[in-house]
Amino acid sequence: MSLKQKTISGVVWSFAEAFFLKGLSFITMIFLARWLGPIDFGLMGMIAVFIQIGTSLVDSGMSSSLIRTKNTDDSDFTTVFYMNMAISLLVYTLMFFTAPYISSFYGQVVLIDIIRIYCLTFIVSAFSAVQLAVLTKEMRFKRMMLLNAPSIIIGVSVGLFLGYNNYGVWSIITMYMTTQIILSLLLWITGSWKPNINFSIEKLKYHYNFGYKIMLTGLLDVVYKNSYNIIIGKYFPVQTLGHYERARRFTQYPSQTITDIVGKVTYPMLAQLQDDTTKLSVIYRSLLRIAFFIIAPLMLGLAAMGEPLINLVLGSEWLPAVPYFQVLSLAGMLFPIHAFNINVLKVYGRSDLFLKLEVIKKTILAIGIVIGLQFGVIGLVWSGVIVSVIALLINTYYSSRLINYSTKRQLLDMLPILLVAGLTFLLMYYSVYLFIDYSDVVQMAFASVIGITFYLLIHSFFKESPLYELLTFIKNRKL
Repeated sequence: MSLKQKTISGVVWSFAEAFFLKGLSFITMIFLARWLGPIDFGLMGMIAVFIQIGTSLVDSGMSSSLIRTKNTDDSDFTTVFYMNMAISLLVYTLMFFTAPYISSFYGQVVLIDIIRIYCLTFIVSAFSAVQLAVLTKEMRFKRMMLLNAPSIIIGVSVGLFLGYNNYGVWSIITMYMTTQIILSLLLWITGSWKPNINFSIEKLKYHYNFGYKIMLTGLLDVVYKNSYNIIIGKYFPVQTLGHYERARRFTQYPSQTITDIVGKVTYPMLAQLQDDTTKLSVIYRSLLRIAFFIIAPLMLGLAAMGEPLINLVLGSEWLPAVPYFQVLSLAGMLFPIHAFNINVLKVYGRSDLFLKLEVIKKTILAIGIVIGLQFGVIGLVWSGVIVSVIALLINTYYSSRLINYSTKRQLLDMLPILLVAGLTFLLMYYSVYLFIDYSDVVQMAFASVIGITFYLLIHSFFKESPLYELLTFIKNRKL
């Protein structure tokens, strides 16, 4: 299978996984949100940062090193496996004994048991991290999707059963844990790779030297993404955190789904093209334009329909989440573009630069939080959008020096798309209020038809539009 065929196959199967399997999880969370309410989701929001910190520590960035390293052998995978397992046990022990302090910080005693049980997923994830890295390195996304299917289906079934029977926050925890355990078992049962005794100190030094910078970067990113949860959970009612957390998750599903596809597929693809900068730059520009052509109107369209969407899907109890959802949708547009630029740094082994940029961006974030907090939760949310724009400028500046695709060119490629998407947002937003006396379904249906028609019609007038690039890609399957 050629690189082009692997990439196309990866996009197809990653989309299938994202929109069918993750879509199933997303729908499940909608039901759970209606059954449980903001308090239970607020509790999950309180521990999110600690869970993600533990996950970053367990992987230590070494999976990324395995994927980007061209000539790996069995000792590479075995060394990383044993190291991941050792770190996972250490991190779990740390979380077990710090759980009471985290609980005391938030004033929620129930968090002790939640943390001690949920953090067992660190060990489960470490047990299968290398198997996933092998499949990703080989771009076997179809197999990954087929293995994820039963684990997600079983997991959400358990979650729905427990949620319907009033198990509260434990239905969410059990759903996540069940999904992870089933996936790990399937990877071991069906996978061809198994660890042996070929542990190598030299290989450990090599992968950890690259990986620890990715890990530190990941930790900074985790703190960045969850700093709002910590602040809101500490200084505002738990219901407010629940509203914010659901708004964030709602915007994350479309934006993070596309970002995950971009990151998962382009990283191994770009890694194989790292010696051909010209070709890499051409493919990079094409994929960036197509991704932004899809994500910009999607996120702005959802923002325009925020009120009827939240009311229809979650119920009137969750309407305070609407302003957060609309503002976060603006930041969500940029997630895939961040992923493109970050992958370039990782492909060329510049994890040192990757870390340096994260330190700079998180310093700016801290300033944004201090300023935004003066205006309440909505001020915090807006500060996140502004910081995301600044971060994009920083990322593109440094990545452009590696692939000869400048920040100015990237912004000029995105600007026409953004302008048309912005006009589409205004049209959809006022369409919703034009039908304010009708049902939520009617408001959304009318706004969607108007928005999609307008967006595609405007783009059809310009031959340089990524619309034609996307159609050519679908028709001829050429990058």
